[in-house]
Amino acid sequence: MGQNVIYLDKVASTNDYLRELLSNFKPLAEGTAILAEEQFQGKGQRGSTWVSEPGKNLTTSILLKPHFLSIEQQFALSASVAIAMVKWLKSKTEQPVTVKWPNDIYVDSKKVAGVLIENKLKGNKIDASIVGIGININQVNFDTPITITSLALLTNKADYVIKDLAVELFESIQQEYSNLFNQSWQPILDRYNESLFWRDQERPFLVAGEKKTGIIKAVGIDGQLQVLIDNKLHKFNIKEISHLIS
Repeated sequence: MGQNVIYLDKVASTNDYLRELLSNFKPLAEGTAILAEEQFQGKGQRGSTWVSEPGKNLTTSILLKPHFLSIEQQFALSASVAIAMVKWLKSKTEQPVTVKWPNDIYVDSKKVAGVLIENKLKGNKIDASIVGIGININQVNFDTPITITSLALLTNKADYVIKDLAVELFESIQQEYSNLFNQSWQPILDRYNESLFWRDQERPFLVAGEKKTGIIKAVGIDGQLQVLIDNKLHKFNIKEISHLIS
């Protein structure tokens, strides 16, 4: 992974760029990565955008071909990438690193990274996956500093070499991807749940426009968030529930 890296000075979206290469039937090896100096139309979960200051952050998309996963198991790939990012960030900071479902990475109560995986299906298998990753590295000024942070702010250091960090990240993802290939998905999911943001804590959520208090219990292989509300376990898909982070 990361043996073939395409470096770009400026691009709208690394995911879109990689998808366009694939749509043009360009033969690309698994593990090929796009690494952009500036991404000005990055995409996040729920149709949101990922705003990144040029030259300050790690924005990349990686091509994977997890043919060994069925459609029903696709969340296992998301969990593997999230685990890899948590492990990598834990090597950089002593502060608690967690995964906010489905795959935003948080340090304490602030977002430091996000993942957007787009899958191309073939039959009941995953033919190709574009793993888009954005990590705040050297940026220190944000529109919403209460809920967003960066590696620089966490470590009081603002001169990280993005390309060097990308190599480390690719290695971490490669290791977890290999674990997913060689193991069943259950140990991967267990480790994901061990790092789950707000797990077993009574917290506020927004459900169908209404504020609810609930306790996150786990995420299943179907990717649904399991939350205990009014002593009943409910399962939610993306866009059906939101964390209310003050």
